[in-house]
Parts: sequence; structure tokens; C-alpha cells
Amino acid sequence: MAKKDDLDLDVEGKGKKKSSKLKLIIIILVSVLLLAGIGGGAAWYFLGMQNPFVAQVDADADAEQADPEGEEKPAKKKKKKSNEPPLFTGLDPAFVVSFKDQSQARFMQLSVELMSRDAEVIKIVDEYKPMLRNNLLLLFSSQEYTDVVTREGKEKLLAQTLEEVNNTLHNEAGIDGVEAVYFTAFVAQ
Repeated sequence: MAKKDDLDLDVEGKGKKKSSKLKLIIIILVSVLLLAGIGGGAAWYFLGMQNPFVAQVDADADAEQADPEGEEKPAKKKKKKSNEPPLFTGLDPAFVVSFKDQSQARFMQLSVELMSRDAEVIKIVDEYKPMLRNNLLLLFSSQEYTDVVTREGKEKLLAQTLEEVNNTLHNEAGIDGVEAVYFTAFVAQ
């Protein structure tokens, strides 16, 4: 005959405690794995992820270095600009230009800041400020009032300003490293 100890039918409810402990252990393990995954993903994003746009630009630059016969030219030394802090320089004083308008006198006043991540570019910009201001005054005075009062017009003027700055620096100093132009004050009336 079977002994009384061998036959455990869990009449007293001892199995509930074991299943609740098992559920608690599973919940803790899932929570730890979830937190580890989130932490790993955050670390990958902030420390190791490459910007897809930058990767595409680098791939395009590498493709441009190949000559028509399929041979690669030696690559130019590249700096990782994304790790450098941005450096700014202002084209002070603020620009003031008038618009050609038959009905009334209209003016535009704007302050311009240039940004680069290369200190050498900022130094060269400071050396060429009179020439840059001249070329930008010509650009700003050729604008129509109705164009610059809209957001699209201001964004277009920003792009034209960046292009003019880089063209001037390229033609005069042989560099173009200004990455962005910012209007820090803009009044058109």
C-alpha cells in the first residue's frame, strides 16, 4: 500500500504559493530583459548610430571620386564634422537695405550669423567679412518685398545667402566650409 507522504493531493493549497512565486520570477525576468533592451537601444542610438543622410552623402562623395574609367582617385582626408561643436560668427552690424517699391519706402533689416565646425573656416570668414558683407548687401538689396515677407521667401533667401557666402569664400580663399546661415533678426516693412 502507498504511504501517506507519497500521495500529496495539494488539498491544503501549497501549490498556489509555488505558482505565484514562479509568476513573480517570470515578471522580474521579462522586466530585466525589457530594460536591458531599452538601455542597449538607447546606447546604440546615442553612441554608435550613424546618421543615414550623412552616410548617403559620404557614399555619394565616394562615388564622385571614381573617375570615368572606374579607377578610384585617392580619397581626400575627411574630418568627422558631426563630433565637433558648432562655431558661430556674426556679420555685424546688421544689414539694412531698401526695396524698390513705387508706392512707398520699404526697408529690410537683418542680422546674419554663420556656422561652421572648423575653426579655420571661422578665422577665414572673419578675414573676408568686408567682401562677404558687400556681396550679401548686393544679394539682399535685389530682393522683392513680397518675396521676403513669407516663410518660403525667407527660407529661399537663407539658401541664397549660404550659397553666396560659400561661393565668395571658394573664389577668394579656396575654401567652402560654412555649413549654415542663420537670420538672428529679421524686419521687413
